[in-house]
Amino acid sequence: MPTFSQSSSSSSSSSSPPPPSSISSGSSSRSRIKVTPPSLEAIKNEGYFDDDIALIPPDQAVLDITPSSIRQLVKITSKESPEVLAKGLALRVGVDNGGCHGYQYTMALTEERNVDDYVMQPQGIDCIPVVVDLISLRLLKGSTLHYGSELIGSSFQLMNNPQAKQGGSCGCGVSWEAKEGI
Repeated sequence: MPTFSQSSSSSSSSSSPPPPSSISSGSSSRSRIKVTPPSLEAIKNEGYFDDDIALIPPDQAVLDITPSSIRQLVKITSKESPEVLAKGLALRVGVDNGGCHGYQYTMALTEERNVDDYVMQPQGIDCIPVVVDLISLRLLKGSTLHYGSELIGSSFQLMNNPQAKQGGSCGCGVSWEAKEGI
């Protein structure tokens, strides 16, 4: 299965990412992400997509994973048993229909992999990967996955989605509207 790497910061020239303990919130220390796309042949063999389905070009299969997200992925990894990790635990990020503007983000820990999943793994860092299905990635490509702490709690958040219509989200930030033609 082909793989490719993306740098989540264009200014990064380091060949290896910093260890998790030295990851800061500044974009200059963002790690490189290894993206493993799904097999187009396996997707077509599965039969639930049209024959004209295409993978997202490698330069567009981008989800910017912030240092705070990577730190949380490392923390989750450190708390799970080797048995659970061996089953392929990952953070699944996706998009579902719903909310007052048409789409809403979904995130959950899962051991399940689908034939159309892209797997995004911070290089050189021992942490669970992020998986995104093909349809969701079309609506998320270029977005930022951030882990934020607020007074009401801490959570993974999707931000700066270039596929979302400007001003097309609800007041609570749960649902959003896609740009025309996406």
